[in-house]
Amino acid sequence: MKFALFILASWLEKDTNHQSRIYDEALEQVEFAEELGFDSVWVAEHHSSRYGIFPSLTPILSYMAARTKKIRIGTGVSVLPFHNPIRLAEEAAMLDLLSKGRLEFGVGRGSADYEYGNFKVDFDSRDDRTREVLDIILGLWTTPEFSYNGKYHQIEKLTIAPTTLQQPHPPVFLAVSRTPASIDMAVDRDLPILTTFSTPEADNLALFDMYAERCAAAGKPHNLDRSPFFRFVHLAEDEKEAREYPRDALTWCRDIGGYRRTITQGDEINWDLEHWKRTRTVTPATFESEAETTTYFVTPDQCVQRIKNLQTNHNVGYFGASMSFGSMGHAEVMRSMELFGKEVMPKFR
Repeated sequence: MKFALFILASWLEKDTNHQSRIYDEALEQVEFAEELGFDSVWVAEHHSSRYGIFPSLTPILSYMAARTKKIRIGTGVSVLPFHNPIRLAEEAAMLDLLSKGRLEFGVGRGSADYEYGNFKVDFDSRDDRTREVLDIILGLWTTPEFSYNGKYHQIEKLTIAPTTLQQPHPPVFLAVSRTPASIDMAVDRDLPILTTFSTPEADNLALFDMYAERCAAAGKPHNLDRSPFFRFVHLAEDEKEAREYPRDALTWCRDIGGYRRTITQGDEINWDLEHWKRTRTVTPATFESEAETTTYFVTPDQCVQRIKNLQTNHNVGYFGASMSFGSMGHAEVMRSMELFGKEVMPKFR
């Protein structure tokens, strides 16, 4: 069993001075993750957002690589329709070299309508754009004088530099959703998959099952042992504390997630959360139901048992913990990481 840490880097305060602190805490967390023996750390691309303030992944991952020696560094994910494929292929190759071959390259199409609106990219074109950018990057990494003639991108006999340290290229992971098309895109290209930590566990397990079934139908081995299964995680020695401390943080993530699905352009920065909560037309899930279906807010022993169930009954071989989210305090995140690293991970090694 391998273990990953996901750092969301949420920004709740009005004062922009806190943004530097959030970055500093993220760097401390990745250094501690390496010390504890986590296999990888992942960060996500978000724009004009409070949910996560990593709009560009190359700078933060380069910094994390410079501060560590062994832990692998992952994009979870780079939103392909927002990027020029040549530039992204070159930057990812640089990052692989600078990290001495530690890059995990997670990609996807994103899900926020307003980000597409701000980039002036047609939301309905996201599947085709994702497919084109992904295939171009893979081609540029593996084929000298690569050519491509697509609807959105055309390339003629291009060789890029630098080349990736990992050969033929860094591991590539594709974020999948409930649509069979995203699963098929991963199966067709022999890619492991990524699922979000913010949806119910049963939904993500269903995606894992669909992926395994479609791999079998295509006569290909599944990559579930290489596919991180991410969950919101907070550990404490006291069961009540483990469950109750993240209440406000998870509720904030739920609320901002609901809000961002209602806008098609603009930002999350200046929204009036309390006004939106009073006027929203959809009743959100309760904390109790989300804690039961979506999170691992438990003691270390309970966490061990739940991961053993994933391993035994669902072919999960790579568990990912999102511990830094919403209003979670840095000290509490570090303590939860310590419990996970010292009391959970050793049970699987």
